[in-house]
Amino acid sequence: MKFLFISSNLDPASKNIASFLNEYFEVFKVEKELLNVKKEDLPKASYYIFLSKHRSSSNQPSLTVHVPGLLDRDVCSASAVLNSLLLNNIYNFYRKSNLNGFNVCFEVVHHTPTDIDKPTCFVEIGSTEKEWKDERLGKIMADAIVKTVEQIESGDYDEKIKAVGYGGNHYAPKFTKLCLEGKYYFSYLIPKYANVSENVLKKIVKSDVERLLIDWKGSKSEGRKKMIEFFKSYNIDYERV
Repeated sequence: MKFLFISSNLDPASKNIASFLNEYFEVFKVEKELLNVKKEDLPKASYYIFLSKHRSSSNQPSLTVHVPGLLDRDVCSASAVLNSLLLNNIYNFYRKSNLNGFNVCFEVVHHTPTDIDKPTCFVEIGSTEKEWKDERLGKIMADAIVKTVEQIESGDYDEKIKAVGYGGNHYAPKFTKLCLEGKYYFSYLIPKYANVSENVLKKIVKSDVERLLIDWKGSKSEGRKKMIEFFKSYNIDYERV
């Protein structure tokens, strides 16, 4: 089992996290933006974790986790356990700090790369240069990654339903809450406004998903119907949340 941690020397948040993670693991550094990295640029691994900055128009201080991909084209492989342990560990280390005012959350699937066929996720510090360079945040993220790797390598985590979430907005508040409450592990999160290709849906249902969770109030009937019918055709049931 090999974890690859990818850092960009062009990204201040990436360098910040890597500076603390280097104490525990070797970090693979690239001289390009992380969104431009392709599978061919990386050595083979069992899991890929990208260390990244996060931008938002609101400049809301944030610590986020998400699977990369373009829902209308292709998505990277995902692990519900990896994503959810990371989010919970980030949240727990954040709560132990003297920081406040941060949104610790999932993001829905978005942006490149799309071609990595082993479980892949981004962990991100947002949303301005102030946060990107804050060493306290770099340490929180690194500590959370170390804890997550230890849990996966040892198998020291609870069994929970592995779910795909559909509905809601970019920051997936309903699914973030359910994950932090310890009720589910989440892999792919799909917002209500997404145009999801059939090829992407086929890839998603063939992952480790056991249930489709639908943010009922945060989605439209047409989208819900499409998702329910597709997942049911693969014998995957749905649940309203």
